[in-house]
Amino acid sequence: MNSEEVEADSELPKKKSLRKTWVVLVLLVLGVGAYATTKSSFFSVKEVEVVGTGDRVSEDEVLEASGINDGSSMVGLNVEEIDERVTAIPWVAQVDIERNWPDSVRIVLEERIASLIAVIPSGQKFLLDRSGVVLEEVSVDGLELPIIRVDSVGVLGTGIMGITPLLRAAEEVTPDLQAWILALAATGGGVRAELVGGVVAELGIGGTDFRDEMRSLATVLTRVQLSCIELIDVSIPQNPVVSRTQGRC
Repeated sequence: MNSEEVEADSELPKKKSLRKTWVVLVLLVLGVGAYATTKSSFFSVKEVEVVGTGDRVSEDEVLEASGINDGSSMVGLNVEEIDERVTAIPWVAQVDIERNWPDSVRIVLEERIASLIAVIPSGQKFLLDRSGVVLEEVSVDGLELPIIRVDSVGVLGTGIMGITPLLRAAEEVTPDLQAWILALAATGGGVRAELVGGVVAELGIGGTDFRDEMRSLATVLTRVQLSCIELIDVSIPQNPVVSRTQGRC
Protein backbone atom coordinates (compact mmCIF):
# COMPACT_ATOMS: atom_id res chain seq x y z
CA MET A 1 0.00 0.00 0.00
CA ASN A 2 1.47 3.38 -1.02
CA SER A 3 1.46 6.57 1.02
CA GLU A 4 -1.47 8.09 -0.90
CA GLU A 5 -3.71 5.12 -0.10
CA VAL A 6 -2.74 5.28 3.59
CA GLU A 7 -3.52 9.00 3.68
CA ALA A 8 -6.92 8.45 2.00
CA ASP A 9 -7.83 5.73 4.47
CA SER A 10 -6.97 7.98 7.39
CA GLU A 11 -9.07 10.86 6.02
CA LEU A 12 -12.25 8.72 5.81
CA PRO A 13 -12.85 8.39 9.58
CA LYS A 14 -12.20 12.12 9.97
CA LYS A 15 -14.87 12.97 7.40
CA LYS A 16 -17.37 10.65 9.05
CA SER A 17 -16.64 12.14 12.44
CA LEU A 18 -17.00 15.67 11.06
CA ARG A 19 -20.32 14.80 9.42
CA LYS A 20 -21.70 13.40 12.71
CA THR A 21 -20.60 16.56 14.49
CA TRP A 22 -22.47 18.74 12.00
CA VAL A 23 -25.60 16.61 12.32
CA VAL A 24 -25.50 16.95 16.10
CA LEU A 25 -25.01 20.72 15.86
CA VAL A 26 -27.90 21.12 13.41
CA LEU A 27 -30.24 19.08 15.64
CA LEU A 28 -29.14 21.09 18.66
CA VAL A 29 -29.81 24.39 16.89
CA LEU A 30 -33.24 23.18 15.74
CA GLY A 31 -34.10 21.99 19.23
CA VAL A 32 -33.07 25.25 20.82
CA GLY A 33 -34.99 27.15 18.16
CA ALA A 34 -38.13 25.13 18.73
CA TYR A 35 -37.88 25.58 22.51
CA ALA A 36 -37.32 29.30 22.09
CA THR A 37 -40.34 29.50 19.80
CA THR A 38 -42.62 27.88 22.38
CA LYS A 39 -41.39 30.28 25.04
CA SER A 40 -41.36 33.40 22.88
CA SER A 41 -43.94 36.04 23.76
CA PHE A 42 -44.50 36.52 20.03
CA PHE A 43 -46.08 33.04 19.91
CA SER A 44 -48.07 33.38 23.13
CA VAL A 45 -51.87 33.35 23.28
CA LYS A 46 -53.23 36.85 23.69
CA GLU A 47 -56.91 36.24 22.95
CA VAL A 48 -59.34 33.31 23.35
CA GLU A 49 -62.72 33.59 21.64
CA VAL A 50 -65.54 31.24 22.73
CA VAL A 51 -68.44 30.77 20.34
CA GLY A 52 -71.64 28.79 20.90
CA THR A 53 -72.28 29.23 24.61
CA GLY A 54 -75.91 29.63 25.63
CA ASP A 55 -78.14 29.14 28.64
CA ARG A 56 -76.38 26.00 29.87
CA VAL A 57 -72.65 26.64 29.33
CA SER A 58 -70.86 29.86 30.20
CA GLU A 59 -67.79 31.33 28.56
CA ASP A 60 -65.94 31.32 31.89
CA GLU A 61 -66.70 27.62 32.33
CA VAL A 62 -65.26 26.82 28.90
CA LEU A 63 -62.16 28.94 29.45
CA GLU A 64 -61.48 27.29 32.80
CA ALA A 65 -61.91 23.81 31.34
CA SER A 66 -59.67 24.57 28.36
CA GLY A 67 -56.73 25.56 30.55
CA ILE A 68 -55.71 28.26 28.04
CA ASN A 69 -54.62 31.59 29.45
CA ASP A 70 -52.61 34.65 28.48
CA GLY A 71 -49.08 33.43 27.99
CA SER A 72 -49.96 29.91 26.86
CA SER A 73 -47.84 28.88 23.90
CA MET A 74 -49.58 28.83 20.52
CA VAL A 75 -47.15 26.17 19.36
CA GLY A 76 -47.44 24.06 22.49
CA LEU A 77 -51.25 23.93 22.64
CA ASN A 78 -52.46 20.34 22.80
CA VAL A 79 -55.70 20.60 20.86
CA GLU A 80 -56.78 17.02 21.64
CA GLU A 81 -56.41 17.51 25.39
CA ILE A 82 -58.31 20.81 25.26
CA ASP A 83 -61.08 19.09 23.30
CA GLU A 84 -61.34 16.33 25.92
CA ARG A 85 -61.47 18.79 28.80
CA VAL A 86 -64.15 21.01 27.25
CA THR A 87 -66.34 18.13 26.04
CA ALA A 88 -66.19 16.75 29.60
CA ILE A 89 -68.63 19.54 30.47
CA PRO A 90 -71.95 17.63 30.48
CA TRP A 91 -73.83 20.16 28.35
CA VAL A 92 -71.15 20.33 25.62
CA ALA A 93 -71.83 18.04 22.66
CA GLN A 94 -68.76 18.78 20.56
CA VAL A 95 -65.94 21.27 20.18
CA ASP A 96 -63.87 22.70 17.34
CA ILE A 97 -60.62 24.44 18.30
CA GLU A 98 -58.92 26.81 15.86
CA ARG A 99 -55.48 28.38 16.16
CA ASN A 100 -55.47 31.76 14.45
CA TRP A 101 -51.86 32.79 14.12
CA PRO A 102 -50.02 34.51 15.52
CA ASP A 103 -51.76 34.92 18.90
CA SER A 104 -55.45 33.96 19.10
CA VAL A 105 -57.48 30.79 19.68
CA ARG A 106 -61.12 30.23 18.76
CA ILE A 107 -63.24 27.62 20.58
CA VAL A 108 -66.49 26.79 18.82
CA LEU A 109 -68.85 24.51 20.72
CA GLU A 110 -72.28 22.98 20.34
CA GLU A 111 -74.53 22.66 23.38
CA ARG A 112 -76.62 19.58 24.03
CA ILE A 113 -80.41 19.92 24.09
CA ALA A 114 -82.47 18.40 26.89
CA SER A 115 -84.94 16.00 25.26
CA LEU A 116 -86.31 13.86 28.07
CA ILE A 117 -86.26 13.17 31.81
CA ALA A 118 -84.97 9.99 33.43
CA VAL A 119 -86.41 8.97 36.80
CA ILE A 120 -84.60 6.45 39.01
CA PRO A 121 -86.31 4.31 41.73
CA SER A 122 -85.42 6.81 44.48
CA GLY A 123 -87.45 9.44 42.64
CA GLN A 124 -84.52 11.59 41.53
CA LYS A 125 -84.92 13.14 38.10
CA PHE A 126 -82.24 13.83 35.51
CA LEU A 127 -82.27 15.67 32.21
CA LEU A 128 -81.01 13.66 29.22
CA ASP A 129 -80.29 14.58 25.65
CA ARG A 130 -81.73 12.50 22.81
CA SER A 131 -78.72 10.14 22.85
CA GLY A 132 -79.16 9.35 26.56
CA VAL A 133 -76.33 11.49 27.95
CA VAL A 134 -77.02 12.63 31.53
CA LEU A 135 -76.95 16.43 31.68
CA GLU A 136 -77.98 17.43 35.20
CA GLU A 137 -80.25 16.57 38.09
CA VAL A 138 -83.50 18.50 38.29
CA SER A 139 -85.98 18.95 41.11
CA VAL A 140 -88.72 20.98 39.45
CA ASP A 141 -91.91 19.41 38.12
CA GLY A 142 -93.92 20.46 35.12
CA LEU A 143 -91.15 20.19 32.52
CA GLU A 144 -92.89 19.32 29.27
CA LEU A 145 -90.58 16.49 28.31
CA PRO A 146 -91.14 12.74 27.95
CA ILE A 147 -90.26 10.76 31.09
CA ILE A 148 -88.51 7.39 31.14
CA ARG A 149 -87.89 5.10 34.08
CA VAL A 150 -84.36 3.71 34.53
CA ASP A 151 -82.59 1.74 37.23
CA SER A 152 -79.69 4.16 37.60
CA VAL A 153 -77.71 6.91 35.95
CA GLY A 154 -73.96 7.29 35.78
CA VAL A 155 -71.69 10.30 36.01
CA LEU A 156 -72.96 13.54 34.52
CA GLY A 157 -71.84 13.82 30.92
CA THR A 158 -71.95 10.07 30.27
CA GLY A 159 -74.61 8.05 28.50
CA ILE A 160 -76.96 5.52 30.11
CA MET A 161 -76.38 2.10 28.62
CA GLY A 162 -79.11 -0.21 27.38
CA ILE A 163 -81.94 2.31 27.01
CA THR A 164 -82.05 2.64 23.21
CA PRO A 165 -85.67 1.37 22.92
CA LEU A 166 -86.79 3.91 25.52
CA LEU A 167 -84.99 6.70 23.68
CA ARG A 168 -86.59 5.70 20.38
CA ALA A 169 -90.03 5.57 21.98
CA ALA A 170 -89.56 8.95 23.69
CA GLU A 171 -88.71 10.57 20.35
CA GLU A 172 -92.17 9.69 19.06
CA VAL A 173 -94.13 11.16 21.97
CA THR A 174 -96.09 13.97 20.33
CA PRO A 175 -97.55 16.93 22.28
CA ASP A 176 -101.04 15.41 22.26
CA LEU A 177 -99.73 12.11 23.63
CA GLN A 178 -97.63 13.93 26.22
CA ALA A 179 -100.82 14.77 28.08
CA TRP A 180 -101.69 11.07 28.34
CA ILE A 181 -98.33 9.39 28.95
CA LEU A 182 -96.93 9.67 32.47
CA ALA A 183 -93.76 7.66 31.80
CA LEU A 184 -92.14 5.07 29.56
CA ALA A 185 -90.57 1.96 31.07
CA ALA A 186 -88.65 -1.01 29.70
CA THR A 187 -90.14 -4.48 30.04
CA GLY A 188 -89.08 -7.93 28.98
CA GLY A 189 -91.31 -7.53 25.94
CA GLY A 190 -90.13 -4.08 24.91
CA VAL A 191 -91.49 -0.72 26.07
CA ARG A 192 -94.54 0.08 28.17
CA ALA A 193 -96.29 3.43 28.47
CA GLU A 194 -97.82 4.32 31.84
CA LEU A 195 -100.94 6.36 31.16
CA VAL A 196 -103.09 8.57 33.34
CA GLY A 197 -105.67 6.69 35.37
CA GLY A 198 -103.42 3.70 35.94
CA VAL A 199 -103.85 2.39 32.39
CA VAL A 200 -100.93 0.60 30.73
CA ALA A 201 -100.11 0.63 27.02
CA GLU A 202 -97.83 -2.08 25.65
CA LEU A 203 -95.75 -0.74 22.77
CA GLY A 204 -93.70 -3.87 22.14
CA ILE A 205 -90.18 -3.78 20.73
CA GLY A 206 -90.90 -1.38 17.88
CA GLY A 207 -89.16 -1.42 14.53
CA THR A 208 -86.62 1.18 13.57
CA ASP A 209 -88.80 3.53 15.62
CA PHE A 210 -92.08 3.60 17.55
CA ARG A 211 -93.91 5.96 15.22
CA ASP A 212 -96.62 3.51 14.14
CA GLU A 213 -97.16 2.30 17.71
CA MET A 214 -97.60 5.86 18.97
CA ARG A 215 -99.99 6.73 16.15
CA SER A 216 -102.06 3.63 16.92
CA LEU A 217 -102.12 4.55 20.62
CA ALA A 218 -103.21 8.11 19.82
CA THR A 219 -106.06 6.77 17.70
CA VAL A 220 -107.25 4.42 20.45
CA LEU A 221 -107.14 7.17 23.06
CA THR A 222 -109.49 9.33 21.01
CA ARG A 223 -112.05 6.53 20.87
CA VAL A 224 -112.19 5.06 24.38
CA GLN A 225 -112.78 6.20 27.93
CA LEU A 226 -109.73 5.41 30.03
CA SER A 227 -111.89 4.85 33.11
CA CYS A 228 -113.14 1.68 31.39
CA ILE A 229 -109.73 0.49 30.19
CA GLU A 230 -107.07 -1.61 31.91
CA LEU A 231 -104.65 -2.36 29.07
CA ILE A 232 -104.02 -1.13 25.53
CA ASP A 233 -101.76 -3.30 23.39
CA VAL A 234 -100.45 -1.57 20.27
CA SER A 235 -97.39 -3.79 19.80
CA ILE A 236 -99.04 -4.71 16.49
CA PRO A 237 -100.03 -1.20 15.39
CA GLN A 238 -102.45 -2.38 12.69
CA ASN A 239 -104.36 -4.49 15.22
CA PRO A 240 -104.55 -2.75 18.62
CA VAL A 241 -106.11 -4.73 21.45
CA VAL A 242 -108.01 -3.07 24.28
CA SER A 243 -108.67 -4.90 27.57
CA ARG A 244 -111.53 -3.43 29.54
CA THR A 245 -111.81 -3.37 33.32
CA GLN A 246 -114.47 -5.77 34.53
CA GLY A 247 -117.32 -4.28 36.52
CA ARG A 248 -116.46 -0.63 35.84
CA CYS A 249 -118.20 0.20 32.59
